[in-house]
Amino acid sequence: MAARTPARNIVYYGEGPHNDLMADELRSLGLEGIGLRMHWRGETVHVRLPLLGRHSVFGVLAATAVGLVLGLHWEEVLSGLKDSSVQARLLVVPGLHGSTILDDTYNASPASVIAALNLLADMQGRKVAVLGDMLELGSFEVEGHRLVGRRAAEVADILLTVGERASSISKEAIAVGMAPNCVRHAQDLNGALALMKDMLQAGDFVLVKGSRGMAMDGLVSQLARGD
Repeated sequence: MAARTPARNIVYYGEGPHNDLMADELRSLGLEGIGLRMHWRGETVHVRLPLLGRHSVFGVLAATAVGLVLGLHWEEVLSGLKDSSVQARLLVVPGLHGSTILDDTYNASPASVIAALNLLADMQGRKVAVLGDMLELGSFEVEGHRLVGRRAAEVADILLTVGERASSISKEAIAVGMAPNCVRHAQDLNGALALMKDMLQAGDFVLVKGSRGMAMDGLVSQLARGD
């Protein structure tokens, strides 16, 4: 993109030392957020932010770079980043039987589902992944679902998939070694809800994610109310 833009002032951000704005010492603090250190033109700032998951760091860096280039002071930039309302997409809500639901139902792609699974991996408790179809992947549909299945097998104690396409997630998880008795599949949300009512227990962390067209947020609302 740097080669394509007519802009004269190009700022690079990322984790490598070649970037103008660099992040290191990244750490996930679970539901407490993330911690990192940022470097900019000889300055170093340690910060702890109420954003969930290591993948949030790239949005943090982009926003920080814009603010600094436009002349904001670090205090102004960090004040905005520490506003808990900026965590708009992934919500934490109390769930059925004393579980905790990580509601990331806004949308889903292989990359975003894997990022959400990485957050689930940081939780201290039984990890339940409830993953629906990822839509509009085109020729990458089968492989995309398989990639998610491989990561889910590494992270989740219980995997529940929802929808025709998501069956590839559960099949791949079993293929790479996840115990079949820890994997469930439902054709629709009603089936998933019935399984989860019997499955969830106190202390569980439950990631719910799928494409917008799967309406996985309806499943969250049912589990949050305990209907």
